[in-house]
Amino acid sequence: MTVGLNGIGVGAFLLDSTAAFTQCCGALFPMKRHHFYPRPTGEQAGWLENFANALESCAATLGIAPAVAADCVADARWCAYVVGLWLATARSFSPASTDAVEAVLKGKDFAVTSLPTFTPPALPAGVSPRPNGGLGRIFEMAGAIKRMKNYTEIIGTRLGIVGPEDTGAKTMPKFTAKVLQGEGVEMVRLAFFKFGHTGVFIESRRGGGEWETLAIDTESPYDDERPLLAADTPEVREYRMRFWDKGTPNGDLTAVAKATVSP
Repeated sequence: MTVGLNGIGVGAFLLDSTAAFTQCCGALFPMKRHHFYPRPTGEQAGWLENFANALESCAATLGIAPAVAADCVADARWCAYVVGLWLATARSFSPASTDAVEAVLKGKDFAVTSLPTFTPPALPAGVSPRPNGGLGRIFEMAGAIKRMKNYTEIIGTRLGIVGPEDTGAKTMPKFTAKVLQGEGVEMVRLAFFKFGHTGVFIESRRGGGEWETLAIDTESPYDDERPLLAADTPEVREYRMRFWDKGTPNGDLTAVAKATVSP
């Protein structure tokens, strides 16, 4: 797999897809994590500066080509300047701009308003303008780093690309069962949410029988179009689900949903 960064491929630094999954994800079903980039604007410049500094020190260990690392560091420092120092200065200038517009449009003293001039803050040493889309390239680099041979969670923490654990991670799928008219007989449509897992493992029972495997499905919905056990007799069908990943059912079983199917 090749991942492009600012026109330069970093595929040579990645593991094959199977090993990359293991290296990046660790155990079979790790705790889901929140996204690492801070939502509050006031925290973003600090994150970007830290990422730039950490990437400079970690690039050699990770095996990232110097030119690739330098491009990403430059993106991070330019973004940090814009979202930090430049944005703060622009916001402080905004009230003066508003007052000037109000005076020009609605002033009653017949004076001539001198329009304020915005002077952007000087660029810090080593920072220069970069092509648009810098944050996207940084996220692309972060994803590539997590798949590199020498990546560890310690390095990820230094870079700030390991999000906090999501204590609200789902332990089971969510689904609904709705009876619809099928071809010649009613059917049951199971609409499900798999919350980032590969698929769902669906079990069913009917007619007072035992639970049996009905299907493994990776795309919602699943339509249960089985014929009735007795052609002219309505029957109650029960359903439950678990997550399904890498050939194995996992997680908790859902509550049982029931649907009555008629001829």
